[in-house]
Amino acid sequence: MDTRIWCEFAKPLEICDDYILELLKEHEVTLNYRLDYDKDSAGFYKMLEVYNKNDIPVSIWATLSDDMGYWINERNAYNFYDYIKKLLNRIESKGLNIKGLCIDMETPLKDIRRIGSPQNRFDPVIAYSKMLTSNLNKSRFKKSMDILTDTACYIREKGLESYATCIRHSYYDLRFGSELMQNALEIPMFKVPWDKYNLMYYATMIRNEMKRIKKVDVDYLIYHQVSYLKKILKDKLAVSVGVTNIGKLGNEPYYECMDEFEKDIGILKECGVEDFSLFSLDGIMDKIKLKDFLIRMKRAKPQKPELCPRVIRNEALVGYMMNLGKLYYQIRR
Repeated sequence: MDTRIWCEFAKPLEICDDYILELLKEHEVTLNYRLDYDKDSAGFYKMLEVYNKNDIPVSIWATLSDDMGYWINERNAYNFYDYIKKLLNRIESKGLNIKGLCIDMETPLKDIRRIGSPQNRFDPVIAYSKMLTSNLNKSRFKKSMDILTDTACYIREKGLESYATCIRHSYYDLRFGSELMQNALEIPMFKVPWDKYNLMYYATMIRNEMKRIKKVDVDYLIYHQVSYLKKILKDKLAVSVGVTNIGKLGNEPYYECMDEFEKDIGILKECGVEDFSLFSLDGIMDKIKLKDFLIRMKRAKPQKPELCPRVIRNEALVGYMMNLGKLYYQIRR
């Protein structure tokens, strides 16, 4: 089992306490550390030095500035590629080692905020309308895919791992043979030769998202989709689990019951998932909490949820809409 922990907000030296190092090393955890755009400070390099000395692998979760979109997408792909080349050169010049780079593929921040934290009733309408119109630009999508392919090859040439992550809705492109969802979200993902494809199956957030949809069992929804992803992506599949803490939007629902967390891990193990990344260290900096999460991830037993017919029915409806969407997509330039 390959275990990773994301860290989004903690300062570099805050995660160098002895108990954190000891637990990460004991449980063989890779740290996915978010680095603010162009903020590779002395503290950051000191943290890398400490983790190198303790043989704890670190992958750099490199984000861009908020005005550039924060997460990586087709509109800032070149900025990201240019940035990581400079960043890796600076890390190499200091004689420090990292495991790889985390490429967080998500829609630009301003559009996500329109949906997740709307300022008025029109914000979500604007965001969704944009996805179905101006976002669907095939030439821009292809150009950014080429740039990201060059990025993946560059990372591999450096002897590093590319760990690309995206929201779970991209599943529907793989399921129904499309690139429609990725293009609407502006995140070229599956045709780029990343080493790992990490999908966000944050159960706490999915349950909150699905609570208004009656008769849908989220446990089975996750099992159904992740089983298919494992079949298609095989050992390249990784799954993000959580959440333990709020993220960039500041309103993400997180675990309040550890037994529920352990059950969710068991469902993923039943699907054959072997690469887990927990979001996030920021919410479990307390020694007891961190230890509990890591122990439960390791000890969780595979368990298969009961079949939920509504999940199958709803996916068939999505498939019908995706087929209509593909016809619409064919006439787009």
